[in-house]
Amino acid sequence: MPYRYFLLLFAFLFFAACGKNEDLPTPDAVMVKFVNKTGEDISGLSVSRVVIGELKKGKSSEYIRYDALGQQYGFALVEAVGTIGGKKYFTASACQGICGTPSAPQGVWLEPEYYKIGIYIAKNEPNALEFKVLD
Repeated sequence: MPYRYFLLLFAFLFFAACGKNEDLPTPDAVMVKFVNKTGEDISGLSVSRVVIGELKKGKSSEYIRYDALGQQYGFALVEAVGTIGGKKYFTASACQGICGTPSAPQGVWLEPEYYKIGIYIAKNEPNALEFKVLD
């Protein structure tokens, strides 16, 4: 008898967890949700000409629409600025080769889809941010 209650509880928790998936319409552009993985709050965040504003540590933005967005080696090719702990942090991804083509031999344009992109503080560049496409 106690096993039945356990199985019922397990089934309820399993279905409740599965229900947390986002039910999103088919996208007609690149839709990005930024996830703050810096360990710090970010204020005044702007990514590729879109103002995000404040993004608390560990939190995500709403989905933001981009007509086009590239990535290379798992990093999103964006231009961004934001403030962390009173200091400005930047990232700049200028196109390489001919603008309007993939940024480099390993670069690609993202297909219209929903993406999550993690924001990290770069390890080897002072006051720099990294934007990694998450799985």
